[in-house]
Amino acid sequence: MKVVFVIFLLALANLLPAQSCEQLAIDGVWLDPFNNELLHVLCTNESWEEIYSYPSWLIRDLDGNVIAEEEVVFFGIVGTSHHFLDLLNPLPDNSDSMPVIMELWTGFGDSLECSFEWELAPRELEWTGTGDQGCFPVRFTAHSIDPNGCSVGLNLENGSGESIWSETLEIGASTSGWGQSDSLCLSQSECHELQVVCTPTSQVALELVDPSDELAWNLQYWSFSISNEIPIPVDTSFTLDLYGGDCEVVQAIENPEWTGDVLYPNPVAPGGLYQVPFEAGDVAALWDGLGRRTGLKLQGALNAPNKVGVYHIVVESIDSNHFYTLIVK
Repeated sequence: MKVVFVIFLLALANLLPAQSCEQLAIDGVWLDPFNNELLHVLCTNESWEEIYSYPSWLIRDLDGNVIAEEEVVFFGIVGTSHHFLDLLNPLPDNSDSMPVIMELWTGFGDSLECSFEWELAPRELEWTGTGDQGCFPVRFTAHSIDPNGCSVGLNLENGSGESIWSETLEIGASTSGWGQSDSLCLSQSECHELQVVCTPTSQVALELVDPSDELAWNLQYWSFSISNEIPIPVDTSFTLDLYGGDCEVVQAIENPEWTGDVLYPNPVAPGGLYQVPFEAGDVAALWDGLGRRTGLKLQGALNAPNKVGVYHIVVESIDSNHFYTLIVK
């Protein structure tokens, strides 16, 4: 009987209203600009006594339906914490703000610690005041551990092919191998092309980050990097389509014959087989739209990712690198 009573008390405790978490604040909730299946939550815990062990965020609409949920990846929340939530269903492209309930669960989802009423504006960053799905504030950073340094030229074009911003980042010993651009604001309703030209280098990494200097966190939105034993020049471009829908899909190659110097077929169906130009000793790396390496192969016949989107392929040769854009649709 005593055991049953204890179990009843434990069950009752989980049904009691969640605490207020007075020293925990939500700094922002927004839709990932390059992945419409992902929500970000940024929060700050000012308490050093309560760290909310093994936390996970869950978002519900006012009817109680779960909109997004997080898989536990942190031991706790100490100071500023950046969380990634999977959307159960993609939000509409023109999502207006909507009231939601933010729930913080701990102990791998065993206990509801607290809940917040929140006005979710998917395309707004609360700390920057972008407002009404306007521009998206960013800055570019470049890193290189090459002892000889390098020069990274950046040029951004709009959908009409007009250059709207350009800057050159000089990276070397005097800059500790690191450089950053001025801050700029990317339109959320524009198709951008980023052109990158870099002097010969053995390693360089490029990132698109939040420009808010006063913040204690470094939010990375997009990244790309190369590494090669022999210094090589870089001359390539990337399509930046924040929240998607503003860039025309690249049409299929008209010539159906495999020529050996382009990807084929391109576009390719999800999971379909395509060819990459190869020579003996080459290695091909596949990068997704978020700048993450998703695959490494040694042969010329590859399977396309299962998700539609724009991907980049880097074929590393002994004396040079080759860059290709793959469309999966």
